[in-house]
Amino acid sequence: MKKAIFNLYVDYVCSQTDIKRRELFRKDKHPRISTARFLLYTICKQRPMTVAQIIELMSDEGYKTSRSSVEYGIEKISNSNDIDINNVIQNITEECTI
Repeated sequence: MKKAIFNLYVDYVCSQTDIKRRELFRKDKHPRISTARFLLYTICKQRPMTVAQIIELMSDEGYKTSRSSVEYGIEKISNSNDIDINNVIQNITEECTI
């Protein structure tokens, strides 16, 4: 059930950040890639999905992560003052409802 919305969020985040899906799920700490991943975590958490569900969904895509990494990413986005990030979050919650 959560897989469908997760995939929708992945596609949206990739299109908004100009990142390919395979890049999002590759171990890469480049700020552009990690910010996109953190954005995905945050949007999923707001759905609401649990951190455990996010970890499982990421793992299903071949990306192994930990609870602390997901929580760090969510905190990083939540504490951001970047208006563009806030707009993406608002837009996706309005556009991507299942």
